[in-house]
Amino acid sequence: MNKQVIIEINNLSYQTEGKEILKGISLEVLASDAIAIVGRSGSGKTLLAKIIAGHFSPTSGELKFNLPSNYKRLFISQQHDFRDFVSRAYYQQRFEPNYGIESPKVSDILQKISSSAEAIDKVCSLLKIQDKLSTRLLELSNGEGKRVQLAKALLQQPEILIFDNPFLGLDKEARSILHRIIDQLIEEGIIIILVTSPDEIPQRITKVLELDRGTVKNICSLADYKFDEEIADSKLEVDEQIVRDIINTSKEDFALAVSMNNVTVRYGDNIILDNICWTVKKGEKWGLVGPNGAGKSTLLSLINADNPQAYSNDIVLFDRKRGSGESIWDIKNKIGYISPELHLFFQRNPSYAESLSITSGSNELRGYSQPSVTCYEAIASGFNNQVGSSQSITSLQARQVDLWMKLLQIAHLRYQPLYKLGLGEQRIVLLARALVKNPAMLILDEPCQGLDKEQTRRFVDVTDKIVTYFDKTLIFVSHYQTDFPESVKNFLVLEKGRVKEIIYDNERRIE
Repeated sequence: MNKQVIIEINNLSYQTEGKEILKGISLEVLASDAIAIVGRSGSGKTLLAKIIAGHFSPTSGELKFNLPSNYKRLFISQQHDFRDFVSRAYYQQRFEPNYGIESPKVSDILQKISSSAEAIDKVCSLLKIQDKLSTRLLELSNGEGKRVQLAKALLQQPEILIFDNPFLGLDKEARSILHRIIDQLIEEGIIIILVTSPDEIPQRITKVLELDRGTVKNICSLADYKFDEEIADSKLEVDEQIVRDIINTSKEDFALAVSMNNVTVRYGDNIILDNICWTVKKGEKWGLVGPNGAGKSTLLSLINADNPQAYSNDIVLFDRKRGSGESIWDIKNKIGYISPELHLFFQRNPSYAESLSITSGSNELRGYSQPSVTCYEAIASGFNNQVGSSQSITSLQARQVDLWMKLLQIAHLRYQPLYKLGLGEQRIVLLARALVKNPAMLILDEPCQGLDKEQTRRFVDVTDKIVTYFDKTLIFVSHYQTDFPESVKNFLVLEKGRVKEIIYDNERRIE
């Protein structure tokens, strides 16, 4: 075993705006080590990883690397973002018929990193994305995008690879593949630092660093690490009085929320959805499941008025056939929506940098010079169906914002810029945005992605109570059976753009 100390962290702390986020962190990383950083959402895991990656400098303490001056360390965010490669990218662009002219192919991105066809083929084979090389970036599903993000990173051959929750958004098979890949990278001698959940720790991890409220709770070997399931799975009480106080502004009268008859979506010769038939009645709760690339996001885009191909298909939304004179805003006003892709467009950190190669002595941060959005503004933007909005809202709407923030226990985040929160906290804020106008239907696309187990239980419990209390129609997407609210009894299973199965009354367990 190589006991050479590669990374030394001594009494590291980080403060911002007078608040201490990390305090007294000390850790030695040996050449033979692979580190998992765990802890509740908001405990400082991602911040510590970004400090190690060089994205931020500690306020005090020491961070030292005992490596040659030309070594490379690379941070891989939990959310891929290819907007740097796509001009004028906007949220609905991936569903527009002419976007392909501006969107590069996967092969174009990888060839910018490596000129070796052999290296690209090896990495793509490892990640099982050989068939995606000719695919446009904006055609990729969230899970497929994360694999391309990892391919881009591996082609840069870093000495230190820092992952931030890489398993989020991946289906069961993809998570299994990534576990094997990380174990293989460790075998090849790459220093791995992995922010992850306690139930997604690869077998070859040597040390577990557990954080709690910005301090070290525990450092131990993987064999000695014991996850406190009782605390993580504790179900928090939801304030029923607040639920009753929330004004139900949804008075929509309809029988069918969604009706699709032989719906097909294609881009050129590429068929994304193939003859989909599906009906969602008012008040029904559905789970939408399927592997990465099955067509789930495209299906939802037809419902949420983001995809113009809805007009060329036989689709009825809220008892009204698409193309019969309704506007997209008529539809969006009836729907509360959250998704990982939408989350990307709320990232407003002026120094925001994702998936960048940071070499020793450099500070290469590519950012988006866009104004930050406070949590209150982000939630209030749900009334206008915009990605962040400074438009004024009524006193009644302001009351709704306050009630939802109180119900979801995020009132203390009211004036905080959204980008400064942990990604788990950001997701809770966006849940409030989806709920704030009390819509007739909720579409929650992987809403628990980035939440710890305690937050997930709270999130699912609140969702269950809301959709039951207000008798809302719900479409809920997840790769995890345990994420689905108890009220979800029906499941639509997609595979390769087709309906594989429709399950009523929860007849079997979803894998």
